[in-house]
Amino acid sequence: MEEKIALPSEGAHGERDGTATATCYCGAVQIEVPTEGEGLVDTFICHCTDCRKITASMFASNFVVKDTHLKHLRGEDKLTRFRQKDTIATGNYMENSFCSVCGTLLYRRSSGYPGMSIPRIGTIDDFGLQETKFKPRIETFEKDRCAWLKPASVKEHVDGAYYTGGKEWKSMHDGAGGKGN
Repeated sequence: MEEKIALPSEGAHGERDGTATATCYCGAVQIEVPTEGEGLVDTFICHCTDCRKITASMFASNFVVKDTHLKHLRGEDKLTRFRQKDTIATGNYMENSFCSVCGTLLYRRSSGYPGMSIPRIGTIDDFGLQETKFKPRIETFEKDRCAWLKPASVKEHVDGAYYTGGKEWKSMHDGAGGKGN
């Protein structure tokens, strides 16, 4: 039996009262996130080896929101969470929240950046907002970018980590050669 997947999902909305919806591929999990103001902290692309592996792609497109501004509209009970630090360059724990039905990674949370969530730009239901309000501002871990991929058209380029919770960054993957950011 084949299920019909509707994109965007039921209940999805574009910008409304400074918020928008983000939904997993199958529609079982939907969150509401800020599109502006203090709740929307930043937008970025990450080329770190962890993001490449967890997304099964060559980079991840992300945005950072304050947890106080992230609202679960449906399916929070359908999230499967996986937490580890072995592959995280900064040595922080990273918790990944996946839809248990379709496997979409909805957001991540880092122990080094408490009170914040890192959803994926591709989960935003309004594709126009992906091009505008959620356009990445920063490109991080450029040192890990594939040689065949050109630099993104963003405002800031960072060789390593950008969000370190005030700590100087040194990649555990680089040994003594890590750079501080």
